Amino acid sequence: MLPVRIKLVNLGDVGKEYRAVVDFYEKRISSMCRLHVSRGRIPGDAILLDPRGVQMDSDEFYEMIRRKAANGEEIIFAVGPPEGFSDEDRKDHLLLSLSRMTLRHELAYLVLLEQIYRSLLRMKGTRYDR
Repeated sequence: MLPVRIKLVNLGDVGKEYRAVVDFYEKRISSMCRLHVSRGRIPGDAILLDPRGVQMDSDEFYEMIRRKAANGEEIIFAVGPPEGFSDEDRKDHLLLSLSRMTLRHELAYLVLLEQIYRSLLRMKGTRYDR
């Protein structure tokens, strides 16, 4: 498996109803890659989760992760605050949409974690049941 470095910037709070499952996925992901979770500024090369972004299926998402890891890139995702990203933030970043529907920021974060986990398992050659 390629060395994978992932940084997650979560600009919102994770509610107590999501905490256990978020912790579960963060722990599993960090066992397969170098994971850094922060609440700080949005790095310039971050991929922002935004409903106006490009939509990918799980295979396309996996290919993006695999390609960036193969190029030695740190993969940075940012999940915005509940009110979303500003137009200023959006203009300089790649935007990724998890759905055309509006999702609570902690639910979007959880979906992102699940897709990262799915991709890492696939890179490792392990099957992930649907």
